[in-house]
Amino acid sequence: MKIQKEMQKKLIFYMLIFDAFFIAGIFLFLDFPWYFILIGILPPLVFLAIACSKIQWNFFIQAVHSINTNELKIALTFDDGPHPIYTPQVLDLLKNHKAKASFFLIGINVKDNPFIVERIKDEGHTIGNHSFSHSKTIDFKSKKGWIKEIEATDFEIQKITGEKPKFFRPPYGVTTPHLAAAIRETGHLVIGWNVRSFDTSTKNPQKVVQKILRETKAGSILLLHDRHENILPILEQLLPELERKNYTFVTVNERNDE
Repeated sequence: MKIQKEMQKKLIFYMLIFDAFFIAGIFLFLDFPWYFILIGILPPLVFLAIACSKIQWNFFIQAVHSINTNELKIALTFDDGPHPIYTPQVLDLLKNHKAKASFFLIGINVKDNPFIVERIKDEGHTIGNHSFSHSKTIDFKSKKGWIKEIEATDFEIQKITGEKPKFFRPPYGVTTPHLAAAIRETGHLVIGWNVRSFDTSTKNPQKVVQKILRETKAGSILLLHDRHENILPILEQLLPELERKNYTFVTVNERNDE
């Protein structure tokens, strides 16, 4: 039944693309004004863009976006590491607050920073897969290309930690039919989020912290990044505030979604 639903969504994906260009072709053939062609092509393509980029829609892939709990437990997650400068400082801050987190690592960064990966594991954090390259065009990869990205990252992480990651987070939070087919083969559990910090685009740490505090509730999974200097003042303000609100920090491994 699950595979059948995925096939239906894949069919919808390609049908919408076909319909968009088919309608545009008819308008072009009938010599309609350019804006009619645009009107014909935009709605299905806009829908597809939103469906692909909104991981919370679970359109192509069923992902976990929160922890199944009524207790004041939350999961801090960090994407794009390990970074040679900022990740160790993030680990120091987490250690000072006795907080556990989940790190979704890029394979090429793992390869370049094995000792940081080892430290992440040794300090009790959860490690997930975040692709090998995280390239700007990664969302256009075929199923075979995605499997190569995921398995290469698994290999680098397992070589250091002795364990194959169970979790995967898509770069940019974008999902496609090809990625869905790859995940079905690799068997990873996909982890999303329900609190997006926008820490890489918002320059003011205080605004990031305020947004997070406003949106966080029991069971929230928070999306952060440990590849930029702004993460340090953000965590310095955020961690004490979350503690003051009596939140405890767990990893995505404790999601209790079985």
